[in-house]
Amino acid sequence: MKSFLPLLFSVAAFLVFEGNSFGQALYSYVDENGVQNFTNIPPVRPVSDLKVTGTLAPAVPPVGGTSKSERFDPIIEKAAADYKVDPHLIRSIIAQESGFNPKAVSPKGARGLMQLMPATAARLGIKNSFDPEQNIQGGVKHFKFLMDNFNNNLELSLAAYNAGENLVQRLGRVPAIRETVDYVQSITRLYGKKEIASQAQDAPKHLPTFRFVDESGILHLTNIPGSH
Repeated sequence: MKSFLPLLFSVAAFLVFEGNSFGQALYSYVDENGVQNFTNIPPVRPVSDLKVTGTLAPAVPPVGGTSKSERFDPIIEKAAADYKVDPHLIRSIIAQESGFNPKAVSPKGARGLMQLMPATAARLGIKNSFDPEQNIQGGVKHFKFLMDNFNNNLELSLAAYNAGENLVQRLGRVPAIRETVDYVQSITRLYGKKEIASQAQDAPKHLPTFRFVDESGILHLTNIPGSH
């Protein structure tokens, strides 16, 4: 029986290096285990030779919020302290839920920055879900309840915030609902980037990155000077 691995490798390589037609940056590099990687996710650790095609994604914004979120930072920090929840996690939830729009309303009727359903807001004693302070305080209080209920399991708590705690409690896992699965993955990915950015501020400085384009028009990024 003939092996299809060379064919699959060729297709993967073609998709990666022709990826700029999709308007997305694609990366090719060899990791620390000597494995060739083709991915649209940039490596976290420094690599000696990184090939990039397509459009480079914007850098992760520094922790502390973007222009949309900065005005809510005092409220977020207070709620984080009150309920002992990481403020970076709160920002990640708000970014996913409403994009920091305090007047956001979902098709299902969820309202405000943390997209509280009217019944949930009423249970939390919130009078006006469009008031940023009431919404964030109530949303963080509710999320803290879920974290306590699910033994600080982040994925289950996020799933419960999206799909309801009763369903997640009954299943004991993230429900196989596309919206909920995407929701959990999106926030955990965003939260992970925030954590990386936060740690990088206090990390030792790395060697400078050198950039050059080879004769094939491929952009190379490397921390080894003179490699080109």
